[in-house]
Amino acid sequence: MTLFTHHRWHWLDQTINLNVTPRYFIHQYNRLLVIRPWFEMKNLHALLSSSSDADPDALRHENSLLRALIESTIEPAIFVTDPDQDFRFVLVNEAACKHFGVPREQVMQWRPTDIDPSYSISRLNELHAQLQHSKTRTFETEHHLPDGRRVPVEVIVNHFDHQGKILSAGYFRDISERKREEQRRRSLQAEQQRSEIEQQYRRVFNDLTDDFLLLDITPDKRLRIVDINKAVSQRLGLPSEQLIGLFLDSFLSPEQAEICHRHKLECVKTRQPYHYENPVIINGISHYFDTTVFPIFNDRGEVYRIASLSRDITAKKSQEVANLLKEQEFRALVEHSRDIVIRYDLEGRRTYANSAYLKMARAKSIEDVLYKTPLDGPLVGKNAETLFDKIHETAQSGECNELDVNWSTDDNEYYYELHLIPEFDSHGQVASVLCIGRDYARRWRAERALRKREEEFRTLVENSPDIICRHELDGRRNYINPKIIRMAGSMALVIMNSTPLEYPGGEEGRLYQDKIDEVIATGQRVEFELTWNSYESPACTLINLVPERDSHGRIVSVLAIGRDITLLKRFRQDLERSRTQLRELVAHRERTREAERKHIAREVHDELGQQLTALNMEIQSMRIRYEKCTPQLQAQLDRIHTQLHHTIAYARNLVSRLRPSALDMGFIAALEWLVEDFKQRNPGCECRLILDGSDLCLTEEVAIAVFRIVQESLTNIIKHAHATQVHLMLHELETHVLLGIRDNGSGFDTKGHYKESFGLVGIKERAIMIGGELQLFSAPGRGTYIELHIPGTHIETKEDE
Repeated sequence: MTLFTHHRWHWLDQTINLNVTPRYFIHQYNRLLVIRPWFEMKNLHALLSSSSDADPDALRHENSLLRALIESTIEPAIFVTDPDQDFRFVLVNEAACKHFGVPREQVMQWRPTDIDPSYSISRLNELHAQLQHSKTRTFETEHHLPDGRRVPVEVIVNHFDHQGKILSAGYFRDISERKREEQRRRSLQAEQQRSEIEQQYRRVFNDLTDDFLLLDITPDKRLRIVDINKAVSQRLGLPSEQLIGLFLDSFLSPEQAEICHRHKLECVKTRQPYHYENPVIINGISHYFDTTVFPIFNDRGEVYRIASLSRDITAKKSQEVANLLKEQEFRALVEHSRDIVIRYDLEGRRTYANSAYLKMARAKSIEDVLYKTPLDGPLVGKNAETLFDKIHETAQSGECNELDVNWSTDDNEYYYELHLIPEFDSHGQVASVLCIGRDYARRWRAERALRKREEEFRTLVENSPDIICRHELDGRRNYINPKIIRMAGSMALVIMNSTPLEYPGGEEGRLYQDKIDEVIATGQRVEFELTWNSYESPACTLINLVPERDSHGRIVSVLAIGRDITLLKRFRQDLERSRTQLRELVAHRERTREAERKHIAREVHDELGQQLTALNMEIQSMRIRYEKCTPQLQAQLDRIHTQLHHTIAYARNLVSRLRPSALDMGFIAALEWLVEDFKQRNPGCECRLILDGSDLCLTEEVAIAVFRIVQESLTNIIKHAHATQVHLMLHELETHVLLGIRDNGSGFDTKGHYKESFGLVGIKERAIMIGGELQLFSAPGRGTYIELHIPGTHIETKEDE
């Protein structure tokens, strides 16, 4: 293999030329491997370059020496693979052979997949493709050695072009010692954290009245006491020094020890806090404990200890038994009562409800209503809030309260008279609140029927600023409010008892009558605008027609509510006219700007381009004329020539930015130019143009507007999106052309940014100028999608073109 023949080595910004003495090269190579042992491979692609003016024999001798030095170096392990041979090793040094523990001939038959199964051929191809963009990759992996060992290594890999062939090169180091040191530090840190947590446990739980035990789990699953608080020591009557180190089951009977042991091991099994209640006999006295156990993990994630916190609830349990007896007596009295009976605790939650309440609340079982407050239903609104407040007031004052509540559902109305009675415990404290409710809905409905209609209706509409009237089922008006009387004057008598066909009559009257018939037929509310000619000028009224029903749900009349919106309509028309003029002004400005850009681009291309071309020809002539002059003059001419080329390139770029020549070649060509320009400006992002046809032609004005929309969108992606993929889609449909721009970038909140971004506003205005419809979809972290619908009227046929 002649990998290093006729080449020179580059190190960072310095060049080590092989046309030097071997002693000097060895000095430079020692700088590469000894002074810089980490040997950054990200510059490996620049290590080899042609040197045609060197002596071939000297280069061959020195390159042989260079290869011998690399292949025999002890550290790092250097390798070169050939992607065309499925990444087979084509060069390894002595350090790599020593690492693998096999001869060089055997290693040269291997591929990276033979020592690292996690890297398949497809994954290696992906890595190779990534190296063409990022040049250098550093990662950690694990080598599976022939002797069965698995060794963690750090790999730095690069690729370079050798005589037109792309090779992958790199080095790796054994990082086993570093990994072991990291594991040792993590273990030490975890041990320190556990020690600090146990100290915090002691400070927190030592003075608690609840019993606290810290228990160690032995290999035979027994629980040994590690630490206790003062409450445990006092309960057992022994100092903590005598208790620490003993097993927990030594203080309990076999049956109790089995129960306690089973509960605590359940915590170990589930690895979650575990709560239970159980009776325990200590020193001949029966106790009832509420216990919660917590698992404690070591640095390997194993449960090696548990913390137990127990509270003596013996008195509470005794009280619960007494309360249960009272509860049974209470239920015998109220379970079959026709009145609803509910008991609330001091927090306003239901602890009992009789069958009458369950029927009223339509609850399937008692569990559906227990431990819920009045705010959770069936009461709603202020009734629920009032009852909730009254319960708290009764609990705090110890005095009875009364209140009326009412609510309704889809098919019924409820009216109850509630009596709140405090219940006291043995200490004379309020323990609960008993609520007894009696239904008086029938009485209330009878009273409401007497005052149902006209009083409430007239109170509502007599002073309304809107015009209100009532129509019978044939459309005849049987009521008009004072607002209509004041507006109509002497015509009020004509309007009363007339139908819309009679007044206002004509097409307006027919529309009005049809809307009334629609409300009667559908039973739904209808809203419409009625334009009519008044004495002064045309007027517009917004009318709402609402069906009125009797107690049986039948429509008996139609209520009409009208509001004069003449001024509002006029303001809307003026505003829309102003917006139209503004958009026309903006469109004119855009056309003028594009014309100016086109003119300036032509001037720069024709005039400045010719001048720069003439200067280039003059410089070429001077270089030929003064070729034999001093080298300083030639160098100065070269610099002038280089600067002139930069100026010409800048002028071309300026012309392209002002008016891309691709626009003159067609709309599709302009989009292709934008894609190529985007790829050059953002090489790390994949940009694709998807077309369903290549012969789409748009009018010049529309093509320029769409071109600018796409250009602004791609610019925003470069500036803000940080995307890796961009897709431009153009589809010609039957009625319109669909343009879509999608990226997988960071996205944004459309509600917040749309008003702040002038770029987005400009895109929207350009879409409106061509009569298109623009839709924007985006969310933080989910990319952005812009969809533009271009009317089909802007498409030019080949004959038009």
